[in-house]
Amino acid sequence: MVLPESDRLRVGGTIWNGEAVIASTMRIEWNFAPIASVAELSFSADFRMTGGGTDLAGLATKAGSSFRFRNVSGQLDDGMLAAFAPNLPVDCRFLAEVDFERLVLGGASQMAEGSLRLSPATCFLKVGASPAAELPASTFSIAPNATTSAGSTTAIGTRERLLEVRLAPNGALSLWPTAAAVRYVPFFAGLRYDTKIE
Repeated sequence: MVLPESDRLRVGGTIWNGEAVIASTMRIEWNFAPIASVAELSFSADFRMTGGGTDLAGLATKAGSSFRFRNVSGQLDDGMLAAFAPNLPVDCRFLAEVDFERLVLGGASQMAEGSLRLSPATCFLKVGASPAAELPASTFSIAPNATTSAGSTTAIGTRERLLEVRLAPNGALSLWPTAAAVRYVPFFAGLRYDTKIE
């Protein structure tokens, strides 16, 4: 009931202790967290997500139609994007160190607060014959403000902003490259990714 199965999601075990496999590549394991459940007044579980170069852990809480994540840290790679955002028009190979204090997905109060430290990335279009291009090592941070959660990726060496991100409370998510990013990766020109997290 919490994680309905589909052609991309397989679930095993129980609500107290179980696992799910997403897109045959990412595995999420969870264990009921009774003290956190009392504190949050909702079902909470310690979770760990693994697969490829991804190894993340944190606390997840199911509250109504929302999933609230706290203190999520570890490492992720491009395989996570492939599993959770398969319709992105570009593919970038990278590793990232993750430190997210809060993340709320689903419902009417979605938000994000945290940071990533990303390795240099090799990017290419999924369709077409454009050559691969390189983005420099960068940092990403996102935080809520009065109307939305706003974030950006900044090159470590030059301090150029490379990618802008917005997450609205209703789940509208937008990502777009800056002019600086287009200088590194010409085929980013005109690209914008808009979706909605239900």
